[in-house]
Amino acid sequence: MKKLFTLTAAFFLTLNCFAKDRPIITNLEAAGTRGNKINLSWKVPSAPEPKIQQLFIYRNSKPIGSYYDISDSTLIATVEPDTQTFSDTVKNYNDYYYAIIAQVNNGKYDIILPSVNATVNGTHLTLPPRKQNTEKTESAKEKLVPIDGKRETPLPFLDITEQFSKKPIKMNEETKKIAESLGDGSKNKKQKRMEPYIFEEDIISPDGGDDFLLFEILRTTFIQKKYNDSAEQLKKLLGTNRSKEVTKRAVFYLGESEYYTKNYSDAVRTFLLVYDEYPVQAKKWIDATLDEMKPNTLNQ
Repeated sequence: MKKLFTLTAAFFLTLNCFAKDRPIITNLEAAGTRGNKINLSWKVPSAPEPKIQQLFIYRNSKPIGSYYDISDSTLIATVEPDTQTFSDTVKNYNDYYYAIIAQVNNGKYDIILPSVNATVNGTHLTLPPRKQNTEKTESAKEKLVPIDGKRETPLPFLDITEQFSKKPIKMNEETKKIAESLGDGSKNKKQKRMEPYIFEEDIISPDGGDDFLLFEILRTTFIQKKYNDSAEQLKKLLGTNRSKEVTKRAVFYLGESEYYTKNYSDAVRTFLLVYDEYPVQAKKWIDATLDEMKPNTLNQ
């Protein structure tokens, strides 16, 4: 490992030495902010040959590994040759990659050196901290299990990992009573429809794995309010091997999708699956779902 690190350091040192006397900027870095800016900084060679006339700043949604990639990158700014900082304004939390090349007297100096004048890691805006709800609700208290390990009203055991590979089952009497008790008891009360809830983990595109699969389903269906498609894709995801954290969030999104497609009985059952994990959010959605249900819907 030490030898590999030494070789890697030597490689980047060689790249920087190569760029030292040429019209190539070095040490290009990008950092996201909590606003809508990604800040860039770099170093300009002191006396390059040929002389730099201006600098072109490019942005792409994938790494810019060679001059060939410039053709499908976006030119976001042209700056003076002694400029060493720039703030790029973006409108979402996607990952972005940057490259800067120089204009010399006979055209663009067409050399891209990853980690020298092109970033190799994606940069995105920093998510603002979510406001914490300090209000102590009954749902929050329910999350705390007594020392003896028993609840006042125990929830029925529901197997998250196997539930979606089985045929639909009818809600038994015990579960139905618990679901009804979670509502506010007002069947005739007209409540405003719930706004879609997105977990903080799913706002920014992840690098890969199960989190990325869930992110793509949300991006292509749930966010676009294609709730029937969302429910179908989430069930397919839940029918595969996936991490525990992704499973919990996917089940919650499935409950939301069923709520918006008016499959209220299914939605209540689904939210009950993750009630232990998200007691405050789940209770809120169960209450809203029960308010939407007609009498005797639970008997279906």
